[in-house]
Formats: sequence, C-alpha cells, structure tokens
Amino acid sequence: MTQEVTSTSAVDADDRRLRFQCDAAARYTVRPVPAAAVIDDAGKQLADLLSQLVAFSTESRTPNLDLIRWVAEHIESNGGRATLLEGAEGRANLLAAFGPETAGGLMLSGHTDVVPAGTGWATDPYSMTQHDDVLYGRGTADMKGFISAVIRVAQKLRGVELLRPLHVVLSFDEEVGCIGVRQALDVIVDSDDLRPDVVVIGEPTMMRPRNSHMGKLAYEVVCTAAAAHSSLSHSKPSAIAAAGRLLAVLDDLQRSHRPVGEPEVTFNCGTIAGGTGLNVIAQRCELTFEVRHTVDHDPDAVLEPFRHAVEIERAALADNGGSVDVTEIIRYPALRTAPDDRWLVLVERIADAGAAGSIGFGTEGGLFAAALECSVVICGPGDIAVAHRPDEHVTVDQLLRCERFLSALVHEICVDPAAEG
Repeated sequence: MTQEVTSTSAVDADDRRLRFQCDAAARYTVRPVPAAAVIDDAGKQLADLLSQLVAFSTESRTPNLDLIRWVAEHIESNGGRATLLEGAEGRANLLAAFGPETAGGLMLSGHTDVVPAGTGWATDPYSMTQHDDVLYGRGTADMKGFISAVIRVAQKLRGVELLRPLHVVLSFDEEVGCIGVRQALDVIVDSDDLRPDVVVIGEPTMMRPRNSHMGKLAYEVVCTAAAAHSSLSHSKPSAIAAAGRLLAVLDDLQRSHRPVGEPEVTFNCGTIAGGTGLNVIAQRCELTFEVRHTVDHDPDAVLEPFRHAVEIERAALADNGGSVDVTEIIRYPALRTAPDDRWLVLVERIADAGAAGSIGFGTEGGLFAAALECSVVICGPGDIAVAHRPDEHVTVDQLLRCERFLSALVHEICVDPAAEG
C-alpha cells in the first residue's frame, strides 16, 4: 500500500516545517538528550505504544504479520508510505518512508521478533507491567522499545516537509540468524531511491552509540559410523572419537588466535551429543559450534584447517559406512564504522553519551553496511544485560531519551540538513 503526503500550498508546507524546526530547536538546542524528571504525557504515550507492541507475541519463527500491519497503519495515518514484504508462514518485513523518493537521508531499523519468553517471570511476559519508571515484558528492551519511539517520531511528522527521506525497516527472525532482513535488503539494493546516508539500528545500548561488533558463523556437524561392540574399538571408528578430533582442531585454532588485547576471533562448541551406551561404539555424534570475528578476519580462511580436518575424518569414516556432514546454520558479517565517519560523529553529538564503542553481540548492521555501503550505527534504549531473560524491562526514561534522540536526528538529517554542521 502507498499513501502519499497530502499536498498543500507551499506557504502551509513551509509553515509546518518551520513549526517542526522551532519545536526541535526548543527541545534540542542543548545537544545532550536530557533524562526525564517525571513520566510526562510523552512518556505515557511511549509506554502505551510499547504495551501494545509487547502484546504481539512475535517469537522467532512465528507470525509477526499482525504487528507489521499495525505499525504500517501508524506510518500511513501520519503521511508515510508503507510496503509489506511477506515471507513464509505469516512473517513479513516492513519498508516505510517519509519525504522525497530520492537517495540519501536516514534509515531506522529494528527487528520485530523476540526470543521465547520461557519460565521464571514475575509478570505475564506478553502483558506489559509497569512499576514506577520500569516497564516489564518480553521485547521491551530487545527491541520493541525502539519501535515505540520510532512510531512516536512518525506521529510528529504528519504534514512536515522533509528535504531528505526518512526510511523505516522492520524485519523478522533476526534472533535466529538475521533471516528476514536479507529479503528486505534484496529489495532495497534494487531501488535507487533506497540509498540512505546512514542507518541507525535500535538494538539496546543504553542510548550510547556503537560502531562495531563481531560477525558470526555457526555450524552443525554430524559424524556417523557403523555401530559395533565396544570390544572392537581397536578396528572400528567411533563417531564420538571423530567429533572429538574435530573439536581438538577448533581448540588449536582458538589457541592460535589467543588475544593480546580485545579478542579478534573466538570459537565455541555450544552443544554435543552422541552414543547410545557404554559398550557400543558410537554410531552418531552431533555438535554445534560458532566462530565470531572482527572485520579484519575472513572467517572462511580462518576455518580452512578445520575443513581440512573434516575431509580427513570423512574419508576415514567412509571406509566403514560413515560420514561427516557440516551444515552452516548462521552467518552474518562483522561491522565497523570508522570513528571519524561524519554520520557517526553526528550521532555521537546528538546522543551525547560519549564516543562510540563496540558491542559484544551481533546485529543486522554488518548486512546493511555490506549491502548499502553506507554508515551504520547501533543505538537504542534499554540494556542488553536484561534481554533474553525473565523480567526483561526498559525504563520510560530510556524511551524518552530515544524519542528525543531520533527526533533530533530526523530534524538535522531530513528536515533541516543545513543544521548538520
């Protein structure tokens, strides 16, 4: 669906833009984004939006279409354009925009899926509960709080003339391998109008900009062999033994990449299971492992010794009717935006939370940077330390900081680009 901003006279448009600028100037002349002393009307509206978002139980690999349509309605009712990119089994991405259909401008991005709520909650994870300034519920920090702030900013854009475009991208299944955003990026790269100057991804960083994170590859390895009595272990291969030798290779690789300072390459075997009994040569052993890496390392080159070891084990097991199967289950690239990047500097100035740093978790940022060749910054409300666990929460103060940050960013990049300097 497409809904254009209704045209009025040039005088009216200039007046609306001036009023937005004056409002922005009144609120953002002081570059620091202030904390909220009390939960004002803006805070209550943010909390209400977040409550409605939390009520959509959009766990990874489950439908999110109702949430996407709900956000699209908010975008269109405030003069934006919204396009739904439907995926499999009730899941979809949202591409939305305000302002001119040209290259440049700002793109705000977030994922709509959440990790399963699990047990151990003191409250209903899908019915947001408020205690003073704290809002509890699955996805409040990661990352529906950011989406609520984006909607609030969209509400203030109704009738405002933008000189550069504002784009909004909401994806599905980020938590299980950045799946949905790849479909969205396939569409974005084919459009000359979807070329933002900077992408801001609202993962929880306590509103401190972040400019880098590691990339990740993850694999499932299945070793198989012919089951036999354990008394024949001198002549029959074991699937567990083969898996153990492969793990030893990963351990050697980690030793060779032992960091002097911050780690640049890390390896971890997360799960392993195999065998049926003490007196049976193992017929099957399964393991999963991951490799995390900075932009300075090609993960495929790093894993070449492991691949060579797989070929050796595969050949040995094949002689006895077995094999080694390796399946890639996750891949996303590392991110690093240069510290002196002009758009990162702008984000740092508006956020006023210190110089950007790195984060220890992955995002869709590396995919955006690789596909669009633009600046990418991670900055959003909430603390990653409370995500993916019971009683996840975010404060109203963080949401207000995010709304003010985004409003100032939109003002300087899209409404009044001359103010960038």
